[in-house]
Amino acid sequence: MTHLFSSNHRYRTMDNSQQLDSALTKTNKADNLDKIKPVFFHYFEPAVNDCCMRIELEFGVQLGKNREKFSKDQYIKLLEYLRSVRKDLKQNYLLNVNALFGDSSQRPENDRNKPPDFSKVALLSHEVVKENHVITQIIRQCEQSFYEELTSLNKHLALRQGKQTITDSQNPIFPDKLLRALADVVNPLKLNTDSKIALYKSFDAGVFSQLGFIYRELIKGCETAAPAQLHSVGEDKQQPEPAAAVEQASAEFTLLQQKLERWRSLHSDSAYGLASVAAGDFYEHFEIKNALQILQQLSDDRVPTANKPPLKARVLKQLEELSFNHKPRYLNKQDEDTLDLTALIFSRIERDEVLPKTVKTVVLQLETPLAAISLGQGRLFTDPNSPVRQLLDDVFAAGMFLNTDELDDRLIQERIANAVKKITRNGADELSTWITEAGEFSTYLNKQKQRSRTIEDNARQLLRDKQAEASSRKTVATALENSMKGKALPAAIAEFLSEVWSKVLLDAYAHQDEQPEHWQKSVQAMDELIVSVMPPADEYARKQILKLLPGLIAELRNGLKQIAYDKSAQSRFFKDLAVWHIILMDKKAKPLSAKDSAVLVEEKVEPISDDSATQAENLALESWLAFTTASGKQWAKLLWKEAENMLFVGKNGVKILEMETAELAKKLRLRQAVMVKVNEQSLTELVLTELMTL
Repeated sequence: MTHLFSSNHRYRTMDNSQQLDSALTKTNKADNLDKIKPVFFHYFEPAVNDCCMRIELEFGVQLGKNREKFSKDQYIKLLEYLRSVRKDLKQNYLLNVNALFGDSSQRPENDRNKPPDFSKVALLSHEVVKENHVITQIIRQCEQSFYEELTSLNKHLALRQGKQTITDSQNPIFPDKLLRALADVVNPLKLNTDSKIALYKSFDAGVFSQLGFIYRELIKGCETAAPAQLHSVGEDKQQPEPAAAVEQASAEFTLLQQKLERWRSLHSDSAYGLASVAAGDFYEHFEIKNALQILQQLSDDRVPTANKPPLKARVLKQLEELSFNHKPRYLNKQDEDTLDLTALIFSRIERDEVLPKTVKTVVLQLETPLAAISLGQGRLFTDPNSPVRQLLDDVFAAGMFLNTDELDDRLIQERIANAVKKITRNGADELSTWITEAGEFSTYLNKQKQRSRTIEDNARQLLRDKQAEASSRKTVATALENSMKGKALPAAIAEFLSEVWSKVLLDAYAHQDEQPEHWQKSVQAMDELIVSVMPPADEYARKQILKLLPGLIAELRNGLKQIAYDKSAQSRFFKDLAVWHIILMDKKAKPLSAKDSAVLVEEKVEPISDDSATQAENLALESWLAFTTASGKQWAKLLWKEAENMLFVGKNGVKILEMETAELAKKLRLRQAVMVKVNEQSLTELVLTELMTL
């Protein structure tokens, strides 16, 4: 009995130990996921938010040709519905993704191959199969595109859980889980299958395409932090960070300093004169950054930069106020040059005439953050690929030529404001903040450009079709004019040819490539009809008319059938025609007298005396103009030009104006349109090149 008791006790002890180990493992796993989750959501949530804010625009692009299945009213109602649910769509999806980090998300290995709930009816519905195929396609594409990142991330997650490896299903942010979480939110929406698929593709373009970047950021955090010290963004760290090493001035930055010195000598009356001395006590970087941070907090956006003291003067004044002793201290040469270079860049932004005032006010908030991050980091100025320059250039480029009455342009302004807010609030003097936002904004800007190109391509095709139709109408009008010219036709026949038979000719001309004989027969029928209603000159002409009438009537009926002409109107026409033919065959009609001839009066166009006509005719594609309208200034780009017709679009590719060359010339002459000279260089290239070319 004693032995049995000992054995049972040992087993119970082992069971308790296993339970304790299991509990500790779960606790350790949850603890590690809790540290990863904030970092993941720091990058994931803005992507979801941006996607939902633009959902109706991206939805329209992704819907593509399926948009033709909707009427105009149906499509407008669909977009209104998407706008009404986008807030719930965002919140519910983020809640679902957040739940993936709980214990319930840690499903067994074989659960990954189980179909989701909506796939249970796949055998009953072709539409569900179609939808599930698209979801699976996006998942597979993500897995293939981010294979290396997922493999590395799984290894790091396994190490943090004390394992050698984990399966994909144990990774809470694996693409399969993220897509299925989205499907659970999309399924209850009042959308058909094509609309759901367009919605999935919208999220693929706006969110899932950024997973690779998010995974890499998580991997960096895992590699640089101890296993138990993966800090979330904004989380207080237990150990202070070592001070960033100040780099020695590179040869490129030294050359830039020399050019700045020469610029100062040429602008001796400017606010950029040297304030530093050859020797003395200099302010440390942390002191300058502290002064810049205070200036950022005290900044009043309502006061234009031009009315403020130069950045360097404001910094020195703030440093003096923060100093606890009266001993004079100075900025060293490199720091002073950094502040002046920053001020020159933002002075150029302040003077820009294309950047809207609302955008300008937002972008100018980056002046002190740029100065803070650039202290001791001269390469951020000289390296065109530095994230600091890239973000500033992209934000400036995105803000140009925006029309505030366009929804898409207002969304761009919001995205610019969001980028500036992230920099100013999330540690402007930390390079990682700039790197992250530079990458995200660059991705956003590229998608915006791609979307605009798609809209522009559609606009071009629409204009080509419209031009082709106009050309067809012109050809038909010419054929009618040539056949009717100089002939005294009955009013009913002339009206029939102009109003009815012109449609037959237009239809035949549109299908001339496939059926050229139809066009020839339609023109011949028109000519024979005209001959048949003209008084015959002699008995021979009368016989010829009688001979062609049966074939003429048959061809007329065939042509009217092609355009589905009203049967009752058709019957009346042929009755009137028969009466006219009987009268002509029985009695000769008087020939047309000179006084009955139609006279064509052409309007004389007075030539424009100035060079506005030449400017309009020679205007190059992609040229930008500022049009003065009742609502104010409107920016437009020449997208398409054919003969006398011109199409101008906004930055988002949507049509702004369509006009003829003569009308543009008139607007140029009256200063209602002004051509804008666009410099292809980026903002920082433009400013620094001006210094480097001195």
